[in-house]
Amino acid sequence: MRLYTAIVGAVEQEYVDEVKSDRLVSASIRELLRTLDPHSNFFEAKEYTNLQERQKGSYYGLGITVQSVDGNITVVAPFEGTPAHRLGIRAGDVISKIEDQDARGMSIDDAVKRLRGPKGTPVRITIVRQGYEAPLEFTVIRDSIPLHSVPYFFMASRSVGYLRLTDFNETTACRPGEGEGCERELEKALKSLQKSGANAILLDIRDNPGGLLDQAFAVSNLFLKKGQLVVFTRGRTKRDESNYITETESPFVNVPLVVLTSRHSASASEIVAGALQDHDRALIVGETTFGKGLVQTIMPLRNVRGYALALTTARYYTPSGRSIQRDYASTALEEYYAPRDRKPCEQGTSDMKLTDVGRKVYGGDGITPDYCVDPEAPGKFVAHLVGRQAFVNFARGYEAAEGQGTAQIAGTGSRSTARSARMKVVGRDFKVDEKVLADFRSYLDEQKVRYNPEDLAANREAVSRQIEEEVVRQVFGEGEARKRSLAWDPQVRKALELIPRADLLLRDPQKYVVQRESERKLASGSRP
Repeated sequence: MRLYTAIVGAVEQEYVDEVKSDRLVSASIRELLRTLDPHSNFFEAKEYTNLQERQKGSYYGLGITVQSVDGNITVVAPFEGTPAHRLGIRAGDVISKIEDQDARGMSIDDAVKRLRGPKGTPVRITIVRQGYEAPLEFTVIRDSIPLHSVPYFFMASRSVGYLRLTDFNETTACRPGEGEGCERELEKALKSLQKSGANAILLDIRDNPGGLLDQAFAVSNLFLKKGQLVVFTRGRTKRDESNYITETESPFVNVPLVVLTSRHSASASEIVAGALQDHDRALIVGETTFGKGLVQTIMPLRNVRGYALALTTARYYTPSGRSIQRDYASTALEEYYAPRDRKPCEQGTSDMKLTDVGRKVYGGDGITPDYCVDPEAPGKFVAHLVGRQAFVNFARGYEAAEGQGTAQIAGTGSRSTARSARMKVVGRDFKVDEKVLADFRSYLDEQKVRYNPEDLAANREAVSRQIEEEVVRQVFGEGEARKRSLAWDPQVRKALELIPRADLLLRDPQKYVVQRESERKLASGSRP
């Protein structure tokens, strides 16, 4: 410690620029923890507050995420159902004033502090919006903003429900023992889908980074039989050793289930996918998951109020005994978080285990899907347009016919009734036609986005999909956009195709195994 203190003192006194000691200490603590593993971390007061809000699943404010773009406080997205969303605040809106104070050049922390406040209190903001000549005035009444773990769900077909799970927080599912009457977001969504006629479920945990371990247990408890192991942890001491075994009978235990995963599905997502796969309860479709098998304990620092340590105290294992943690000891941090050379999905790894019925599953590098399906990747021309923000900015020229002329919304606030002749009004039945494509070409010309007309014609279908999805997202929200994109999402299409197989796995797992092995032999025999 004397050496460390001496170095910090020398930097403070002799470095060419003035440096605050707390900045040096925070940076050195983070580097110290990185020598242990990639997931042990140190939280300063603001970061710890944000973590607590995410885990709790709510905060008081308007219901928007913002970022600074060229010095402007810009709305990234409103959360659906919040005051900001109900008043029509949109992605791309620039907040030019907060309570009549110029917001240009204001730091994000300062802006967020001014926008948040006690529930029921108003805040006046001025917004500059693309397509409008004059600024728009809003008075928004702050409310409790739920950070939904199930932001939307709907029927993907006449008999299959689609459910998007983006987080594992206090709002996700009821823990065993919380009582028969307990219902949180996941239970409510499942019951609603069943009432709508769903007799099978697509559970989409793609890009879900994880969250609370006990919520991964609660989610798994909804689909597994009573008495089945979900996950077990092993650490340095006995107190870090736990077995999580389902405790209740669930009404959804006999519903055919397909789980969608991506390379960014991590931690709690992998616990759920691994448990359902090991017990032959669901089929996993998509990409090999991230590969995080370390458990962090959050330790508030008693001597430094507001700060906390997230320290790895255990490793977790799926029911078959798989550790899905990727190697980090011999990997640079950047390569660990954005790996370039992972094994092909179909190849698996050397850490082979068996499911309840004897299927081979693999650990040591995430959860390998039962059916590997890559996400749709845009072609070179479409990627060029995406990179130039062409679809996003073009879509900002559209607005909804719903709610036009409504200046006051009870309990939410008020908004400007100004309209713009430059904005195109659309309904939920919006489709891309020749007129929309002609408008898009005109937009590209006006914005001097380079393109070849032949490329535009050759990529007409892909371009139309991008426009349709982005317009619907900008105007009606992420849930409506996802409904549209299911039609051309290769992973969802494969999942829907596999519903009968998921049903067979549930009813007669041995028969499923025989059929699957026959398929593999035929496929390998047909390869040149």
